[in-house]
Amino acid sequence: MKKNQPGNKPKQKPLSVKKEVRPLKNPVKKDPAVYYAAVTIIIACFIFYGNTLSLKYAYDDLMVITGNQFTKQGFHGIGDILTTDLFTGYFGKDQNMVSGGRYRPLALVSFAVEHQFFGQNPMISHLVNVLLFSLVCLMLLALTRKLAVSVGFRQEKNPWFYAAPLLVCLLFAAHPVHTEVVANIKSRDEILAFLFCLVSLWFALKFTEERKVSQLLSGGASFFLALLSKENAATFLVIQPVTLWFFTRTKTRDNLVALAPPVIATILFLLIRQAVVGHFTTPLANDLMNNPFVEMTGPQKYATILYTLGLYIKLLIFPHPLTSDYYPYHIPIINPGDWRAILPLVLYMAMIVFILVKIRQKGLVSYCFIFFLVTLSVASNIVFPIGAFMNERFLFFPSLAFCILLAAGLITLANRIPASPGTRKLLIAAPMIVVLLLYACKTIGRNADWYDSYTLFTTDVKVSANSAKGNEVAGEYIMQKAGTIKDKAVKDSMLRLSIAYQRKAVSIYPKQIIALINLAAAHYEYDKNYDTILIVYKRILGYLPDNPQIYTFFNSLMGKYDNTDHKIRLYTDLLQVNPGRFDVNLNLGSLYLSGKNDALHALPYLEKAAMLNPGDFDAQNLLGTAFGYLGKWNDAGHHFELAETIKPGDPQLEGNLAVVYQNLGEREKAAAMRARALKAGK
Repeated sequence: MKKNQPGNKPKQKPLSVKKEVRPLKNPVKKDPAVYYAAVTIIIACFIFYGNTLSLKYAYDDLMVITGNQFTKQGFHGIGDILTTDLFTGYFGKDQNMVSGGRYRPLALVSFAVEHQFFGQNPMISHLVNVLLFSLVCLMLLALTRKLAVSVGFRQEKNPWFYAAPLLVCLLFAAHPVHTEVVANIKSRDEILAFLFCLVSLWFALKFTEERKVSQLLSGGASFFLALLSKENAATFLVIQPVTLWFFTRTKTRDNLVALAPPVIATILFLLIRQAVVGHFTTPLANDLMNNPFVEMTGPQKYATILYTLGLYIKLLIFPHPLTSDYYPYHIPIINPGDWRAILPLVLYMAMIVFILVKIRQKGLVSYCFIFFLVTLSVASNIVFPIGAFMNERFLFFPSLAFCILLAAGLITLANRIPASPGTRKLLIAAPMIVVLLLYACKTIGRNADWYDSYTLFTTDVKVSANSAKGNEVAGEYIMQKAGTIKDKAVKDSMLRLSIAYQRKAVSIYPKQIIALINLAAAHYEYDKNYDTILIVYKRILGYLPDNPQIYTFFNSLMGKYDNTDHKIRLYTDLLQVNPGRFDVNLNLGSLYLSGKNDALHALPYLEKAAMLNPGDFDAQNLLGTAFGYLGKWNDAGHHFELAETIKPGDPQLEGNLAVVYQNLGEREKAAAMRARALKAGK
């Protein structure tokens, strides 16, 4: 037949369709699978974190709840919470121990509201944390369902329980690295910040579909609440436009319009923060506990930072062991040539190179790498110092990228294997079940470690065995618990363990003052070894000369000790630290005078004390007494009269003055003073 003969249809070349990003509008039809997935996630969250409801307050909960004066005022404290630094309600004044200050009022407001209705009830606080974490996972489900279609994971290809969004959310909910965020009530700021960031992103995506002003306003308000929760929400100023560029066909103009409300919210937040905190940056304290890099060279600092960045990746892949304590030197000093710095450098450079090479393809891997690097950047110590090496809670945002890659990679790998649909589903389900079971066991077990501060610190010190902070705090809580034990053998055993931990803390960081104070206290409780206690106190005074608190502690201990000769030796030794210390001179003079009836040896110490503080009643009174013992009545009268001007009407002093006047032959003055003493004595 001829080509154009009637009845013959010419063969047509199939139309070529340019591959492009799918639109987000109405990507999937509403179906019951959405609700099944949502219910599954909520149940999973309570399976993973239900045992936190039996936990008590722990760790930093003291600073934001149980010991925070604003939080404990309920509604009446909200005004102070909104107008002060995060820890002002605990310390009583701004504490700039972390660079830049901390203005994060939203979580504290929630604690104040809880206190108004329930008082200090840890079960309610833990329940709220689990519910908020469930909301985070539900928002992730909504967002990942919306975005999954544009990268090829069609919902209709698999049953709801195999769908990529659900797998991502289950991995995120189960990942053990999140236990510090959910099980620690104080870390609600992380949950709220991420929740409102996701809500803001949701409204931005909705705006690209429907172009409603209300969505812009809602997105901006959500982002402002995220910033009020924690400042790391600012990373979504990058994540939002990147997400729109990767997953939508939004024009640059619309992308910028969608970004405008979060930018305005950020400017407003920064203005409020500046007015409240008063500064954007604060130099870190020259102290290892608040500036972990203080003892390092520049190259060592950045090598150690690379090491911590490598640990973050390791914790995502293999979240064991977990600890709340990454203080020095659980994280050791790393030298630039160490493989523990080189390997992370290679990994992160590989991520950056991959992004630069593949970004135009808008692939999921590139997006996840960007998400991970951007959200981790603020906790990396590279952008600015954060006052700590690292913490597991800093992975709360970045871990989403890992969960997406793990779920998407598993599905992609299964779909590429030449097998029946049933086999492919099994290849997805089997490893997912194994991973989720392992995660669940680790998460539920780790939750129990957060039962209270004693349990947490005595558990984590076994992981962070080389941490000065961990050893100090574990020793302190063990000493406190020993004070409640009646069995002497058990109590002594606990005190010995406390002493061992404090000694370890001091060996790691000799200037760990709190550990030294606790070491002295533990020795007092254990064996009343005053010589050792004095050695410890003198060591502290070597770092903090003339610290009044240390002298107060020592004087308090000496007040409970009745060995005068030993006390004199101890005070004489202590006087060598600072010969001009008023209270040590006074106590030495008093011990010689009252304990030994040795006015001659007491005299130089009491004269020094009276010279250092002429307005002190005890110094003048005791010096007058010493002169009286030595029969120097004129000198005795002079100092007694000075004492009488400081504290008029003291009956003992007036009696002593009567004796002095009598010995000086001033009988009328002696009689008058004796009468005043008798009257005052009544």
